[in-house]
Amino acid sequence: MSSKATPITGTTVPTASRATEPPRTWTGKIRMIGPGIVLAMASVGAGDMVTTLSSSSQFGLGLIWVFVVGLILKFGLTEAIARLQLTGSRTFLSHLTDLGGRFLPAVFLGIVLLVGFFYGSGLTAITTLTMQALIPGLPYWPTFVVIVASAVLLIGIGRYGIVESSMLGFGILMFFGMIWIAIASATVDGAPQAAAETIAPALPAGSFITVLSLIGGVGGAVGIIAYAYWIREKGWNGPQWKSVVRIDTISSYIFIGIFAVAMTVVGTFLLYTTKTSIGGSDAIIPLADSLVPLAGDIGRITYLLCLIAIVYSSILGGFSAIGYLIADGVRVLRRIDDSEADRSMAPSSLPYRLTLVYVLICSLAASTLGEPVALVIVYATVSAFVLPILSIALLLLLNRRTIPTTLRNGWRSNSILGACLALFGFLAIVQVFESFGVTLQ
Repeated sequence: MSSKATPITGTTVPTASRATEPPRTWTGKIRMIGPGIVLAMASVGAGDMVTTLSSSSQFGLGLIWVFVVGLILKFGLTEAIARLQLTGSRTFLSHLTDLGGRFLPAVFLGIVLLVGFFYGSGLTAITTLTMQALIPGLPYWPTFVVIVASAVLLIGIGRYGIVESSMLGFGILMFFGMIWIAIASATVDGAPQAAAETIAPALPAGSFITVLSLIGGVGGAVGIIAYAYWIREKGWNGPQWKSVVRIDTISSYIFIGIFAVAMTVVGTFLLYTTKTSIGGSDAIIPLADSLVPLAGDIGRITYLLCLIAIVYSSILGGFSAIGYLIADGVRVLRRIDDSEADRSMAPSSLPYRLTLVYVLICSLAASTLGEPVALVIVYATVSAFVLPILSIALLLLLNRRTIPTTLRNGWRSNSILGACLALFGFLAIVQVFESFGVTLQ
């Protein structure tokens, strides 16, 4: 495996869409926002909705600060891995070989294969149920197959630009829809009182580990790693792109933050005021009916459309991320040179398309045959260590003297990555205990 930075020779999207020099104006830089939107839409899913709605149903607006802290930490990880990508043509998994050969790339490949096994079934089921709520009488299994197959086909076309454009469309719908729903929910009886009671930041007694878990639950680990591959597809390479990448990542986490706040507001006004709790992912669909007295059928339809946009875009983003990471993992383990990276892991490459077949089959199998309990425990335990390992890797890789000064870690980055290591490392240990049936308070 070559450790030297070589020019990017392959193209996975038309050359005309890959920028060679960054714009100099703020307007031009803002217009280039794209991978950050893909990251945001891939990171926000049904699980995040359940988390924010559940926490706000118990504590109202008092835990908004928790999500803010979580977003700052995840931003630090994303910005750091982006700077690592800007150092040259090497991919993240290629850089990991500097820390112990092919062991860490093999570990990440195994984890991503586990993610791929579980990822699609639950999200596709929620999308299908939401479609049925929107269009009564829609058959479940044909709809399920069409949804997961359409995601695989859209990504399998082989052009990152199509995925980005789709995510932008879903993002616009989600952004304005959720803000409107949050405003509509503010008209519920008791909303002003609930806001006044819970607006102050709170740390409820006996909820320390729960709060830490909420901090760690904002945004997905696989999406953070895949962000380096998405900016690579845009042709952003070199220290001169740092400002563009930073604007792009900031926009991503502002977007996620607005979503988290909007969902917290909805949960506070619709659930906290009525002392209603929320369970699993299925419970977020009937919430649409609560909007009818407030905003009519248009409110219900808007909510369901937003939910479809949120969950389906998570399928798209997740499958895209899994495809890059598995294809690149195979390349690194086969010791294919970095100069061949773009060709070897392009969405049109054989490893990438075999990965899409893999996630399609796994989504269908997990939904029909169920998820093996032992494999679920292994997945939950092993995947909990992704972010601690990522934090350590970025601390080691980005403090080397071989890294250009403008891309090297500063004290702020090291502080955030250190905090990530401490938090996510602790949560990984908690997950290990819980996997063996030991609950920590």
